[in-house]
Amino acid sequence: MKRIISLALTLVVAFLAFTLYSMPAAVFIQLVDKQLPPSLKLGVITGTVWQGKVSEVRVNNIQLNNVRWDLQASALLLGDVKGNINFGNARDKSEISGKGLFVVSLMNESVTLTDTTVRFSVEQAMSQVTLPLPVQAKGRVLLDIDTFSTGMPYCQALTGEIRSPGISVQGLSGWFDIGALGGELSCKSGDIAVLVDPDNNLGLQADAVLAEHFQFRVAGNIKPQASLPKEVHDAVKFLGRPDAEGRYPVNL
Repeated sequence: MKRIISLALTLVVAFLAFTLYSMPAAVFIQLVDKQLPPSLKLGVITGTVWQGKVSEVRVNNIQLNNVRWDLQASALLLGDVKGNINFGNARDKSEISGKGLFVVSLMNESVTLTDTTVRFSVEQAMSQVTLPLPVQAKGRVLLDIDTFSTGMPYCQALTGEIRSPGISVQGLSGWFDIGALGGELSCKSGDIAVLVDPDNNLGLQADAVLAEHFQFRVAGNIKPQASLPKEVHDAVKFLGRPDAEGRYPVNL
């Protein structure tokens, strides 16, 4: 009798595992639809739960196209959802694109990213923050994350860098190049912090922080190089009085 029960349980577990492994991703999304946030909008879903694709993913005004994933079924034995993700077209500068490895812990609902790259435009980044002065800028931003672990409010651990190889700004006489900008990523009391590399044409030295409730703060100073247009030097004068070394305060 025990052998029959054991065999029956084995068959049931095997059947459930096979069903889950071969379940279409679209069916799975329908099953968990009520648990998804209302701001999340999904396009056409194809493939299985373990290896699939969705044509687009939209959260508020952020959209990712052609999102593909590949999960490791064995990670579930440890209570994790583990795999890799790719999205967007790296050759299309109007799209947000990237790839990375992720682990979602089902025990504590934490998320870990490693070897992750995200590419987006300066315009897309500026649309997420409020600036004290209207600025029209364009360029490409590259976000390289070595490791990232979620925490309160945003992160527990973070190493990586963010950089733009060249940013152009629109002035009264047309577009001009202000050169490259970049900085190191880290966590600061649960906030996401960026320490700006001071080796840039703007002479910008600053600490930027994304705090709780998406509050963006920047503190530092700026001293544009003489090679930049006169309107840049005129604009920084609105930031306040310069110090003894000619650096203007930046407090946003």
